Amino acid sequence: MRAEVFVGRATELAALRDAYARAGEGEMAVVLVTAEAGGGKSRLIAEFVREKRALVGGCLDLGEASLPYAPFTAILRKLGPDAVARLCSPAARRELARLLPALGDAASDEESGQVRLFEHVLGLVGRLGADEPAVLVVEDAHWADRSTRDLLTFLVRNPVPAKVLLVVTSRVDDPDVRTLLGEFARLPHVTRLDLPPLTRSEVAAQVTALTGAADPGLIADLHARAGGNPLFVEALADSPDEAVPGSLRDLLLARFRTLPPATRAAVGAASAAGDRVGHALLAAVTGDPGLDAALRPAVERGLLLADGDGYAFRHALIREAVHLDLLPGERTRLHRRYAEAIEDDPDLSEAPESALAVHWDACGDHPRALSSAWRAAGERARAASYAECLDLLERVLDLWPRVPDAEARTSADRADVLMQAAFTALYVGDPARGLPIVETLLKDASDPEETAKLLCLRAGLRGFVGQDTEMDDLRAAERLASGPTGQRVYVLSQLSARLAVRGEKAEAERLGREALDLAGALGGHPAVPRLRVTVAAAAARDGLGDLAPLERLRLADMDDSARTTVHAHLSHAYDGLGRSADALAACEEGLVVAGRAGLLHSAANPLIVNRIETLFELGRWDETAALLQDALDRHHAPAMRLQLSIWATALRAARGAGPEPDLTTLKEPLDAGFPQTSLPLARMLAELHLSEDDRPAARETAETALRHPQLTLQPVFAWPLLETAARAGVPGTAGTAARLPVVGPVLTAYAAAVAAHNGHPDAWDTAITTWESLGHPYPLARALFEAACADLSSGDRPRAADRLRRAAEIAARLGAAPLQRRISERSRRAGLSGPTGGPLTARESEVLRLLARGRSNKEIAAELFISPKTASVHVSNLMAKLAASSRGEAVATARDRGIL
Repeated sequence: MRAEVFVGRATELAALRDAYARAGEGEMAVVLVTAEAGGGKSRLIAEFVREKRALVGGCLDLGEASLPYAPFTAILRKLGPDAVARLCSPAARRELARLLPALGDAASDEESGQVRLFEHVLGLVGRLGADEPAVLVVEDAHWADRSTRDLLTFLVRNPVPAKVLLVVTSRVDDPDVRTLLGEFARLPHVTRLDLPPLTRSEVAAQVTALTGAADPGLIADLHARAGGNPLFVEALADSPDEAVPGSLRDLLLARFRTLPPATRAAVGAASAAGDRVGHALLAAVTGDPGLDAALRPAVERGLLLADGDGYAFRHALIREAVHLDLLPGERTRLHRRYAEAIEDDPDLSEAPESALAVHWDACGDHPRALSSAWRAAGERARAASYAECLDLLERVLDLWPRVPDAEARTSADRADVLMQAAFTALYVGDPARGLPIVETLLKDASDPEETAKLLCLRAGLRGFVGQDTEMDDLRAAERLASGPTGQRVYVLSQLSARLAVRGEKAEAERLGREALDLAGALGGHPAVPRLRVTVAAAAARDGLGDLAPLERLRLADMDDSARTTVHAHLSHAYDGLGRSADALAACEEGLVVAGRAGLLHSAANPLIVNRIETLFELGRWDETAALLQDALDRHHAPAMRLQLSIWATALRAARGAGPEPDLTTLKEPLDAGFPQTSLPLARMLAELHLSEDDRPAARETAETALRHPQLTLQPVFAWPLLETAARAGVPGTAGTAARLPVVGPVLTAYAAAVAAHNGHPDAWDTAITTWESLGHPYPLARALFEAACADLSSGDRPRAADRLRRAAEIAARLGAAPLQRRISERSRRAGLSGPTGGPLTARESEVLRLLARGRSNKEIAAELFISPKTASVHVSNLMAKLAASSRGEAVATARDRGIL
């Protein structure tokens, strides 16, 4: 379609307007627009954004020659540095200067710079839509480099509460793009629009608008020949009497070949630059003083578009066709002229070193290509575009054997380049590319400290794929780096951090303190800030150790990212000690710090989860549910979804309702992985099974998790799971309890409950008193109920009645429906409340007989030819009528009454 022609697409346009209306209500929305090449994506967007506040940026098909994050740089440029500066803090401006140098000096941190950059782009998006709706468009995502895709993924997975509509257009002929868009489309705030071919009537409207004619025969012919593709219809409409071109390229070149020779030469020169070229650069390459006049016919015929201070091809397919139509010698000469022009005046290019790397390589000048690729790698690293930096470093290594003076050109030897590439692969999280590089370096390594550094690097890469051998590498590195050097500080910092994550806190603290002492003796080390946090968190022992170091760090002078992490550790430690009010205060304070620093979707994630956990424990379940739902709506990264789903499962088990858990991210078995995730998840799944009266499933889940090889490393996670397992009837919990330390009131309460379940009913008094003192109402109500059941077994009906009454009051206040039902049923069965629920129906009697034989709901359904859901309803009804709190109790009560 020419720019002024728009036909069809009424349904898709309406869907975009609906999404815009949703965004206008204050919730970021995303629309994915996909179509085949030439299918009308850009024209649809142009029609949609008319008279809207829209910022558009496109991905380029020669990404190596463009700035990293090209569409976002374009969006920032259109917004303007002054507007960006007004919307951002100084810290945010330093990060965004990686994309828009006009903002000033850019931040230089490499290891975590990309995360902070992504956070600040997201923060800017939120502020753009704070007051009035804004549309952000990322076009041609199929051309996006890895870093652009990563940033796009971050934005889509973390929608902000703002009046922003993000529109992404793409072709879907790339498998990686199809996978990515498929993942996006499953998110609740994302709408996908697949543009179909134009219908015959829509082709008629397009041709009429283009030619002023509407001959039915011509319409039918063009519709059949173009397949409803708008770009192809337009190309064929230019020459309707000619035969079908022999190839798509010929079709797209038909209009190009009718241009004047000077115009063809200028457009051909432009094609060597990529999708877009600046006017000054193109003038330098062509040397044509009449360039404006030469290009005008191409703009008038719709091949080029005026774009700011330069020109963009109307469609990438047109550029491809024009470029491929050049003879090989012409292409080589053009790339050389581009390289020479940019070398003479680097200001002609937005990313001069990246552009030089492309153009020198394309014209076969290997020495200059290597030099430019080396400098461009640094350019990309400074922009936190690590995937593309790695591409360029690999290009340097590929050219190295062909350039005799490579070391002189880079001021580095090959091993230095390999090392930089390996570290960049670590930043990217790409072990498939990084590990072979490290293996190559290890073969030639002879110095022990250098080998230790490489082993640490290999450990980090292995950690991405969950290889336990990462710890073998770190321990080997510690043995090699044995001298009092900075390398030993580095190795110890890596080892202590990984030990802390794995729950081995005592050794993490010991090695971390050794590293700090050595760093002090050496006069300092870059790892010291991180080491201080690692040592303090390890010393706290999940709240069971010394909290003083963490509390001192809370007030220490450190950057906001580290301070956020300290608050996360501190809130967890307070929670482990039962100091819920302090834990909540630490969460709130840390979230303020994270918000100020723009880290609410990275460093603040543990704080978000910790706050939800603490509110749940305090019995503030309405707040818990609201925060959970909000977090589930805004955080779609798998690791965060899993942590949130643990507490969504807990709330659903306790209340019988609540936000839907998303356990699709669960990949590790419950008896593996880090205990701080596996054990709480197993516990909550078992609790959910218990709330649904499925004790066999609860036992199976708990038994699986109790086989975890690191079960006893972190008692704060083991004891709650063990209490659930004891309540589910898992055998051997007393023996496991004997292996676990009991420190602090929270563990005292759990240990007492486990003891009570294992034949020591007097321990219920300790559990009840402790939960009451901590202000944790739900475990208190549960302990009261279990103690009352024990009282009934021993014949102490008055005390049982009092405890049931107290438990019922708490459960009612919390809205703990499953526990309320159990309390009510047990009270009726004991004769401490109203009558039970009447006689069993014939079907319920059949279900009861199968229950007595140990059948599950699924097996009952199969034998009675009913659905499992219907079987579950019958089981629940007969349990209510028998005032039984479990399937086994229902069978026992029925036997007592002579029903069975």
